[in-house]
Amino acid sequence: MSINDQHDPKNSSILFELDNKLDFLINLYNSKKLPRVLMISGKKGVGKFTLINHFLTYIFDKKNYDLKNKIINNQTQFYKQYLNNIFPDIIYLSGDNFKSIKIDDIRDLKSRILQTTISENNRFIILDDIELFNVNSLNALLKIIEEPLSKNHFILINNKTKPLIETIYSRSLEIKVILNNETRKKVINSLIEKKKLKVYIDFNFSDITPGNFLFFNKICEDNKVDLNESFLKNIEILLNLYKKNKSMSLINMILFLTDYHFYNLEKKKIDDFEKVYENKSFVINNINKFFAYNLNQNSLINAINNKLSNG
Repeated sequence: MSINDQHDPKNSSILFELDNKLDFLINLYNSKKLPRVLMISGKKGVGKFTLINHFLTYIFDKKNYDLKNKIINNQTQFYKQYLNNIFPDIIYLSGDNFKSIKIDDIRDLKSRILQTTISENNRFIILDDIELFNVNSLNALLKIIEEPLSKNHFILINNKTKPLIETIYSRSLEIKVILNNETRKKVINSLIEKKKLKVYIDFNFSDITPGNFLFFNKICEDNKVDLNESFLKNIEILLNLYKKNKSMSLINMILFLTDYHFYNLEKKKIDDFEKVYENKSFVINNINKFFAYNLNQNSLINAINNKLSNG
C-alpha cells in the first residue's frame, strides 16, 4: 500500500465526536431536505471525510450499518466497491488531479457527472480538497451544479488550505467541523487505544489533527523517523519519501517536524528566542520554496545545514 493509499480518507471508518453532525445529515436526507450542494469545512484530519463515509454508508448500505453505535461494516460488497471507486452512484474526484486541467478534461468531467445512472438512486459526487481545484475546473463545476438534475448531490470537502472562490460558498450549505483542544486530544487517545498504537508523535505541543496524527505516526514507525534525533536526517528521510510519492500530507509532516524541532529548542532554551525564530523562519521559507519551485534537494539540505551550523 502506497503512502497516498494509507492516507486515503476513504479508509477512515471510525467516527469520533461527530455523532450529532451525522444525525443532522441523516435527518436532512430522510426528510428530503438535503441540499444539492453540501460543503464540509475544517482542518485536514478532523474527521470530515469519515463523517461522509458514515453518511453514504447509511444511505447505500443501511441494512449493514450500525446506526446506534456508528459502526461501518467494511466487509460488505458496497463498501468494497466504494473503496475501489466502482460503486456506480458515488463519484469521487480529488482536487490534486484538478490543479492543472484542460478543456477536454472538463468535457470528460461534465459527461461523467451528467451521465444517467442505471439505478434510480440519488447519486453523490464527492469533490475532495475543493480548494485545490483550479478556476477553470471550478467554473465548469458551477455550471454542472446549476443543471436541473435533482438526482445529483455534490459534497465538497474543504480543508481550508487556501481561499475558495465566493461563488462556491454561495451555492452550498456549509457544515463546519471544528475540534477544540480537549476533544482533539480525546479523539487521538481513543484512536491510540482502539488501534493499539505505539506513539512516536507528541500531539500535546501542537494542534495536530487526529487524521494527521495517524499519518505522521505511521510514517515515523515505517521509516524510523525519531523526532528527538537529528533534525536534518529526518528532513532528508521525508524529502526522499516525497520524491517518490508527491503527497501533500508529507509536506505537512515536514512543516510539522520543523515546528516540533524549534519548539524543543525554545523549550530547552538551548538558543535565545530571536535566534530560534530567525532560524525557524529561514528553514520554513526555504522548504516552501523547495516545494513551490521544485528546487534541488541537496541544495536545500546544505542551505539548512549551513544556517543551523553558523547561526
